[in-house]
Amino acid sequence: MVTKKKTSTRTARSTKASGFSRNMAYKSKKSKSQNIAIFALAATVLFMSVGFAAYATTLNIGGTNNVTVKKAVWDIHWAGKSGASPAETGTVTETKGADLGEVTRASDTSVTFTATLQKPGDEYEFTVDAVNAGTFNAGLTSVVLSDASAHANYLTYTVNYDSQTFDGTSGTTSFTPSPASTLAAGAQKTATVNVKYIQPSNENQLPKDGDVTVTLTAAFNYDQITN
Repeated sequence: MVTKKKTSTRTARSTKASGFSRNMAYKSKKSKSQNIAIFALAATVLFMSVGFAAYATTLNIGGTNNVTVKKAVWDIHWAGKSGASPAETGTVTETKGADLGEVTRASDTSVTFTATLQKPGDEYEFTVDAVNAGTFNAGLTSVVLSDASAHANYLTYTVNYDSQTFDGTSGTTSFTPSPASTLAAGAQKTATVNVKYIQPSNENQLPKDGDVTVTLTAAFNYDQITN
């Protein structure tokens, strides 16, 4: 009986050892499978990273000598400038009393005129265009007229520009346009000059001691608009 018990004990030990070996073998296979799975996953992630990095695009803007800065030009003048481009066909135009006076474009910046008014009601008028052929916008800062107020009883002298009238017989000689007057680059505006012999309420105010000669001038002052 004792012998049988020892045999049974050895058999049990052998069975346990066999089960332990099988368990270790299973764990080893499982560990290898897990390692293989981890390696495969890492390889997949690496492949995806490399794959995404392989796609790249650069969008360019530019060129060669593709920006030109035009030269600055300041050119304000009376219409009719020789060699202007486009050509300027007009100079000055007499609109009233052409038989009473004469107007001449003396230079790019000067117009001269003469008139002989013989009796009340005689009137001489002409127009001339101010042209901005430059690259800057210009603003008319002032109009300065000669003082003809001493002859206001029998003479009117007015200059109209950009819908504003400046009176040379008002006693004021320097006028600031209000609202501001802009002469944009490439644009032109018309100035109208008018002189008229008028009948005063008191005829004794008429010139009777001889002809009266009056000097009438007008200066248009322009500045560059910087904003």
